Amino acid sequence: MSSASNVAAHLRLAGHQANVLDVSGGVLTASGETEFLEGRILDAPTPEQAADLRKRTDIFALMQSEMIRSAEVIFPLIHGAFGEDGRLPALLDLAGVPYVGSDLVGQALSINKNLAKELFAQAGIPTPAWTQVVKHEPRTVPASYPVVVKPANGGSTIGMSLCRSEDRLEAALEHAFEYDAEAVVEQFIEGRELTVGILDGEALAIGEIRSAAAIFDYQAKYQSSQTEEIFPASLPGPLSEQIRRIAKAVNRVLRLRHYCRIDFVVDQKDRVFVLEANSVPGMTKRSLFPQSAGAAGLRFDDVCNRLCQMACRDWQPL
Repeated sequence: MSSASNVAAHLRLAGHQANVLDVSGGVLTASGETEFLEGRILDAPTPEQAADLRKRTDIFALMQSEMIRSAEVIFPLIHGAFGEDGRLPALLDLAGVPYVGSDLVGQALSINKNLAKELFAQAGIPTPAWTQVVKHEPRTVPASYPVVVKPANGGSTIGMSLCRSEDRLEAALEHAFEYDAEAVVEQFIEGRELTVGILDGEALAIGEIRSAAAIFDYQAKYQSSQTEEIFPASLPGPLSEQIRRIAKAVNRVLRLRHYCRIDFVVDQKDRVFVLEANSVPGMTKRSLFPQSAGAAGLRFDDVCNRLCQMACRDWQPL
């Protein structure tokens, strides 16, 4: 909702009419948008309340609503499950409305970390060594530690654990299985956390995330005052070019379109590893993609306007 409110405000600056539509609550009021823009957000719903909202949300009826059908462009900004796993783009394709961002193929390839890493390996894109673990199936114990354990499908590092020894592995897997039946056990690479936005196939400014936490988890991302985000990152020219080149390769391999954000870690020997790609990056005032665009000299209203133009350019009705 914060992302959508920020994008709507900048689309209006670019001369568009824009409404923020909450799929479970209808059109957001102007005061509601302001609350999200200013950070005066109500308490997040409990899991039980979220489940109830889902039951009461008729997404198929929404796709047939006048607001959706009459829109020139939809700018989807639902993060994580449903919004980033290919289901929402598939419904928008069926509804016959142009939309910003990746289609169902790009989202499906990028949301599953095991599948994405398989594609990275095939394309020669460096990524930390990993093992796929499926709930209720035989498990392969990692050869060395520490490892990062996380749900295969998801976002915002929800369900992720840093596991420094084998005796912590089972608990870490059970935590990941609370969110998904498939997990990734990935070699932990200690180094600099970097990120770069992609806009229409071109790499924007590289940023560095410095956190006091051992890993850049949910709390460090959204709740910690000890996380520093630096745009542009201070990097040697050749390393910067290498990261941009790899980011563009990831964008191509995963068949992402319009925009995305690629996350990296660079170890002490300046070896670059791709962690993951985000097909619907955060678009709030403090999110990493807008910072990447701003450090590249782009105004955010121009970025939002260009994304809508790309949606119309690439639209192919079924």
